[in-house]
Amino acid sequence: MKQLHKDERGVAALEAALGMMILIPLFLFLVEASRALLEYSQLQNAAMEGARMVSRQNGDSSGVADYVNSLFKNADASSTVDGAAPTVTVGARDSDNNVTVQVDHVFTPFFSSQSDSQGGSSPFGIMGSTPLTLSARVVTALPAEN
Repeated sequence: MKQLHKDERGVAALEAALGMMILIPLFLFLVEASRALLEYSQLQNAAMEGARMVSRQNGDSSGVADYVNSLFKNADASSTVDGAAPTVTVGARDSDNNVTVQVDHVFTPFFSSQSDSQGGSSPFGIMGSTPLTLSARVVTALPAEN
């Protein structure tokens, strides 16, 4: 009779299967996190450009929202971010002559929970169903009003 404890056939396949159960979700999470960081970087750069424009216009915020939204367009007028256009908020000059420019956008994960045609949730939704709102805020100092 063969000794079963000496038979090691299939051990490598079992180890690979167990390892993949950890590595695949980790890889998917890293893809989503890198997409979120890229989008946040775009929002931060757009907020800085909006604050720079307000500073050049000496506190006049007219046209800033349109300019900031234009930064999220490619040459062919397609959007560089998924979903709706980012929301731009330009605050009024405060008592310290500072202006705040805030850019918000709802990040939609690629592997988000989505309902199927029967109304049930997809088994591939690893990020949950709550949307993540990314927000970039820049406060810039303005020259004193005359």
